[in-house]
Amino acid sequence: MNKKMNRIKHFATCGIACLVALALSNCKKGNDASTAEIVNPSLKSGNETKSVLFNGDAANGSSNVWKDINIEGTGSVTTINDETGTLCWKFLKPADSHRTEGHGAKNYQADEDDVIYIGWTSKLYMPLTLQTDAVFQWKSYPTAGAQANHPIMLRTKNGNLELQYFDINHNATVLWSTSLSTSTWLKFVIRMKISYDDSVGYVEFWYNGVKQTLSNGNQRVYCRTLDSDYCDPKWGVYGGDASQVTNIVKKIRIGTSYSDVAQ
Repeated sequence: MNKKMNRIKHFATCGIACLVALALSNCKKGNDASTAEIVNPSLKSGNETKSVLFNGDAANGSSNVWKDINIEGTGSVTTINDETGTLCWKFLKPADSHRTEGHGAKNYQADEDDVIYIGWTSKLYMPLTLQTDAVFQWKSYPTAGAQANHPIMLRTKNGNLELQYFDINHNATVLWSTSLSTSTWLKFVIRMKISYDDSVGYVEFWYNGVKQTLSNGNQRVYCRTLDSDYCDPKWGVYGGDASQVTNIVKKIRIGTSYSDVAQ
């Protein structure tokens, strides 16, 4: 009887050991990089996987950020370290030059009905009263035959910084405006519902971490945010030919939540 009980205990112990070994084996396999889902480390923050769709850091290199560099005149797109050692994009548009811009975002394209956030931090060196056409564009491509051409633009005019919307007939509406600050870091986030339909697409806007009230008295304006075949973001300096303008840009992000892109 004792032998029989010992055999039962032995088999029970072996069974438990086998189950434990199998569980450990499965856990190990799940953590094996060859079989687990691989998550880009740049898209993680602590234990949270973030939904960053595009990372435009200068440290990633021009070939991984820009689809094209657009220069009209003698401008340049280079990199420079900020006061913390962060590598930034430096867009220099000299006087009598018309455009120095980076056309992004490499390997990313927004589609109809997407809801995206675009965030960046910028510092402008320029005369306060200088009018520019844009220091940021959400621009349609191809431009030939485009109607709005650049549905959303951020520009300077008469000492102000203005967020503009262009409708299908290229009529401009200033959605938001504030006094222009130069030689200081400014933080921007734009939320957009991407749509050809001006009753479906919309824009929301944060400035220096604060969600802004727009020209309609609300924090959201419905408008057409997609034109031609597709739209891409552009950063730099467009217009303001009379004077030199430098736009330092860092921490460019496109994501699916505010926390993905806010600085």
